[in-house]
Amino acid sequence: MELIEIEKYIVGLQEDLKKFLNHSTGHSVPEAKAKNWISLGSLRKLGLIISSFTDYIRLLILVRFNVNDIRRKRFVFTARNFCTNDNGSLHDKIVKPLFTDNIVFINQSKEYRLNKINNQRVYNLGGIVIFLQYTQGPEKSRLMRLFKAYSLVNDSIIRHLDGTELYMLFFYDLASLALIFSRYRSNVTLIEVQHGSIINYPPYVKPAPIKVAELFYVKNQETIDFLKTHLCLLFQTNYRLIPYPLIKRALLPGLNLLYASTLEFNGLHPVFTEFLRHNPERDLNLIIRLHPREKNKQSQFEEELANLNVHYTFDNSQNWLEGNKIANLIVISPWSSTLEDAYDNGLVSITIDPTGHNRYSHLLNSDRFFYSDNLIETIEIIKALHPHWFKV
Repeated sequence: MELIEIEKYIVGLQEDLKKFLNHSTGHSVPEAKAKNWISLGSLRKLGLIISSFTDYIRLLILVRFNVNDIRRKRFVFTARNFCTNDNGSLHDKIVKPLFTDNIVFINQSKEYRLNKINNQRVYNLGGIVIFLQYTQGPEKSRLMRLFKAYSLVNDSIIRHLDGTELYMLFFYDLASLALIFSRYRSNVTLIEVQHGSIINYPPYVKPAPIKVAELFYVKNQETIDFLKTHLCLLFQTNYRLIPYPLIKRALLPGLNLLYASTLEFNGLHPVFTEFLRHNPERDLNLIIRLHPREKNKQSQFEEELANLNVHYTFDNSQNWLEGNKIANLIVISPWSSTLEDAYDNGLVSITIDPTGHNRYSHLLNSDRFFYSDNLIETIEIIKALHPHWFKV
C-alpha cells in the first residue's frame, strides 16, 4: 500500500476508536500520548533518548551477531500496562499462559522506560522513535512522521530475523501498525495475543486492507467467528484459544461480588452505587478490582465506598482469575473485559452500562451474562436461576 493509503487507514482506525470512547464516557477524549511526551521535563526527555539509543544498539548487535540465540527467542512488543507490579518487579500478564521465558521484550513507549519484565531484559526504543520523527520530511503529517519513525526502527531489527515469532498485544497502535506494514514482514511470524474484548470493539469491526497477523491467540470461539467475518474477512488467518488455567473453586456463603472498574468511566458506576446504597444483603462479600491504569485512584474509590457503609477489599493479585477461589462469584462492571473472562470461566457476569450492553450483546443470555440497570432485581433473578449458590 502507498503511504497515503496507509495514513487513511490509520486515521480511520483512530477516528472510530475516538468516537467510541467519546460515546462511552460522555465527553471528549484528549490526545493523551502527545501531551504526555510534551509534559516531560527536558532532562527526562534527554535521558529517555540516550538510554533508548543504547538499548537499540544492544538489540541490533543481538539480532545481527547472535543468530543461534535469537532462534530460541520470541519477541514481545509490550508496555507497562500489560504487566503486574510485584514489590517493584514487573511480570508479564498477557503472554504468560503461552510462555514465560526466552523472550525479547521490547517497550516502545515514548514516556517511560522499563528495566526488566519476568527478570528478563527490556529493550526500550521509544526515545529513538521520538528522535527519528524529527528527521522526516515536513511534507508528512505529524502522525505519519511518527509512523515512519516506528517503521525505520522496526525494519532495522526485523530485516535480520528469519522466521522469528513477533507478538503484539493489540494491532492498532502506531508501533504495531509499523510491524504490520513493514517491508520485511515476510521475515517474521506476526502474532496478536488478545488482552481485552475484541468483539464489537471499533478497531476490529471493519475488514483490514492487509493481513493483520498470521496468528491470533483469542479467548473463545465467538471471537474467532467475529474476526473471520470482520477484521480478517479479506485474508486467511490462523487462530488458537488461549489456555486458561484450571482452577479448583468452592462455593462461599453469602453474596460474593467482584466489581471491575473501567478506565474511561472514572469511579464507581451510578448503577453500582445505587445498589450498594440500598443493598438488602447482610452477608455481602465485595471485592474491587481496579483497572491497571487506575491503581493510583484507589483513594478515590475508598472515599466513594466510605459513604456507602459497606465492607470491601481490593483485589491486587497479578491475575484475578488465577487468584479467585470463589465458584459463586458474580462479576459486575460497566464494560471491562473482565466480564468476558468471567463468562468464559463459568462465572456470572453483569454489565451495567449501555456501552457494555452493546459490546457484549452476543453474550447476553439471561443465564450467566446479564445487562442490568437495577442490580437488586437482577441479583434476585440470578438467585432464582442458581439457588444452590446461595444455600451454602
